[in-house]
This record gives sequence, structure tokens and C-alpha cells, in this order.
Amino acid sequence: MRRSLFNGRSPTQVIMPIATLVRSVLPLLFVSAMALRAQAENWPGWRGPGRSGVTTDTGVPTTWSATEQVAWKTPLPGTGISNPVVWEDRVFITAAEGRDQGELHVLCLDRDSGRILWHRRLWGTAPTVFFYPKSGLASPSPVTDGRRLWAFFGTGDLFCFDLDGGLLWQRALADEYGPFENRFAAASSPLLFRDTVILQCDHYGASYVPAIDGATGANRWKSDRPEAWLSWSSPQLIAVGDRFELLLSGSEKLDGYDPADGRRLWTVRGLQRECVPTPVVGDGVVFVVSGPNGDHLAVKPGGSGDVTDTHVVWRNGRGTSFVPSPIVVGERYYLADDRGIVSCLATSDGELLWRKRLEGKFTASPVAAEGRLYFTNETGTTFVLDAEAAEYRELARNEIGEDVYASPAISQGRMFVRTTKHLICLGAK
Repeated sequence: MRRSLFNGRSPTQVIMPIATLVRSVLPLLFVSAMALRAQAENWPGWRGPGRSGVTTDTGVPTTWSATEQVAWKTPLPGTGISNPVVWEDRVFITAAEGRDQGELHVLCLDRDSGRILWHRRLWGTAPTVFFYPKSGLASPSPVTDGRRLWAFFGTGDLFCFDLDGGLLWQRALADEYGPFENRFAAASSPLLFRDTVILQCDHYGASYVPAIDGATGANRWKSDRPEAWLSWSSPQLIAVGDRFELLLSGSEKLDGYDPADGRRLWTVRGLQRECVPTPVVGDGVVFVVSGPNGDHLAVKPGGSGDVTDTHVVWRNGRGTSFVPSPIVVGERYYLADDRGIVSCLATSDGELLWRKRLEGKFTASPVAAEGRLYFTNETGTTFVLDAEAAEYRELARNEIGEDVYASPAISQGRMFVRTTKHLICLGAK
């Protein structure tokens, strides 16, 4: 005789224990999912979470070589120094070929295998006035929110894709507002604020910052910056009380804007004329640098008008960089200048804690995970340092065998390094 599904019990008697089980298991599943999420962050844009270079990701390799700890290695077309962008199981990167308008590339790779899932080829709509061979036209890093991907190029073209590679819209800013006249072309990486894409377009021509609706490509606001005429820095955000402030470093000053409407709120003077590094944020303070021969500044956000005399927490004039951005880990501020000299300063007062010359020249900005700092020079050597040590302490020195100018990305326990020839995934296969 076939036994009943309920084995002599009423459906209610069976369903109630199942409901009780679900109520007890779901919170555990939620906690487990949150724990996994905390250990496996995405790297959604330039310098990763918070545009800081720092991740809470775990399991990141400490040692590797050109053959060891290499999960995969995929050839890339053209040139570029944009960092890879990682969202869940996909990796996005841009590249370019040619000068002037050039052929522009947007690629999506499988995170686990390095297989190219899709590859879009586009053309710039306006020629650039200047061209820099080291970076080409793919200096800005793309940015994603997990639904869309926005890619900006040195030609002044901004493209929006869905994550399957469908082109949703594009803007030709150089056609609309004039070609970029920076000697390195447009290099600033887009910032995503809620559902708005913000670009810093400082150059010899008419400088401006547009806030663009991420879904439609239409301007939400546009602020002109007539005095900001030379910068390759990327915008940054900081939370101040119940609002955010947009930070723009360029042409001898740091400006704070309201990202909701583009109003300039405050200004701090004291930077060099040419600004490349992106400001970083730590414990409610903005750290900004420009050089060479400039200053490091720690700045309190907020205020109104020129706050140079009231909001500069400290200033240090040694060890500034032209290209690499700084990084803040805990109570320490680190920076490798272009010649390979790493400085460590106290975030509280700017006191120099130690300084060490590393081998080679540096273009890439450092990243950090699990109390470790990763500095990669132009020949592909990565110096892994102990970020928790009171003095310089080198944990490893790794050779990847190819030149590196792009900043690395870290996600899901792996490091993604863009060389001049390949995108390389370091970590367990």
C-alpha cells in the first residue's frame, strides 16, 4: 500500500514544522551571505570600493611570479592604463588603438577563466589635441553599478552598456563642448553617485564638470570651472553629516561641490598647477597631493568659501608624486612617488614615520588588503609591505615579467593586474 505524503498526519501538522524550520534557517542563510559578501567585495570602478584602493576582501595572494599563482592570462588589444573593474563573475576593461580619434575597445571577461564574453569596438567622435603613447586613449577606468557599465575615453566619449554588452547610449562631450586639450588627453575616471555619472573635465579649453543621468545620458547639471585648466585627477566623494560633498583636485586647489546640484561650496588653495592623484578619504578627513615639488594636505571638509586658513589640518612638503595616488590604511598615509620613494605619514598630524626607496619608477597607484600594501612599479615588480608594522617591513617581492602602468584591482580573493600586453588574474584557479 502506498504511504501518504503526510504519513497519517494532517497537512497543517507537516507545514508548521517546515515553517518553523524556514524561520530558523533563513536568518542563518542571511548571515552566511553577508559574511561571504564581506569577504568578497566587488571592485566597481577606479581604485575599487570608495575609490580608496583598500578592500575588505580576504585570501588575496602575497607571493606570485610570471608562472606561479597565475589563474589565467588573457591578451588585450591596443594600449591603456585603466584599471580592471570586477562585478561578481565578470571583469570589465577598456583599451584603445591609434591616435587622434582611434579605435576604442570595451571588453568583458569571465572572472574565473579569463574567457572574453563580449568585445565592443567603437570609434572616437572627435580627435584629441594631444596624445600620450604610454596610456593612449584608455586612461579613465570604467565604472559599474551591477546593472550598467559606463566607459569614458581620452577622446571625450562616454558610453553606457548593459552588462551583456548592449550599447544603451553614448555622449560625445568633445563634440558638444570642444576637444580635450590636455597633453595626456582626458584621463579622469568617472564617479558614480547614486544613479548619476560625474566627470571631471579640466583642460586647456573650457573646463567643466557634468553630472549625467546614468539611465538616459542627459545632463542633470553642469558646472563650469574656468580657473581649473590643467588636471587629470578623478573626482572623489566624502560624507559630511547627512550630505555628501564632491571633491575635485585641480589647478592649485581642492574644491568641494554639492553633488546634487553642482554648487561650489568651498575651496582650499595650496596644490600644484598640474594635478593627477585622486584625493583619498580617511576618518572624515580628505588627503590630497599634487606634485612634483608640491605638498600633501589633510583637509577637513565642510565650510563655505575659501577655507584654506581654517580647514587645513596639516601640510607636508616632502615625498609628493606626480602620477600615483596615495592610500590610507588605518592611521597611516602612504604614497610612492614616481621615482620609487615610498613615504609613510601619520594621518593625525602628517609626521613622517618612515621613508624607503624601492626599485624602479612608478605609475600605478597602490592597493591594500588584509593589512598588506601592494606597490607595483613600471617593470612589473610588486612590493608587498606590512601595513601594520611601525616601520618599513617588506613581506614579498614579486616579478610578473611584463611592464605595468595600470593600477591593479582586487576582488573575491584575487588580484587583477593589467600589463602592457595582458590582463592577468593572480590567485587560486
